[in-house]
Amino acid sequence: MKNNKNAKKEISRDEYIKIRVSKEEKELFYEYAKEVGIPPTRFARNILMMEARSKINKIIGKPVIKAYKYYLQITNQEKELNRISTDE
Repeated sequence: MKNNKNAKKEISRDEYIKIRVSKEEKELFYEYAKEVGIPPTRFARNILMMEARSKINKIIGKPVIKAYKYYLQITNQEKELNRISTDE
């Protein structure tokens, strides 16, 4: 049997990403997902994948985060630095 180049490979989604949000943020997110008619988990995954693939995020995002971490370090904001490091 020949390989079909157009056949889609089955994706196994068995990994998890946890993010911390406030109760209000979670409610807002779920409300918006319901409004657009997409299950919240799929909606979140779609947003994450769009951001991860974004050229702007790759070009600008990493340097901005690195600069912000450096700023926190030189201004002795260790608590905030630790907080954002554990959120990554």
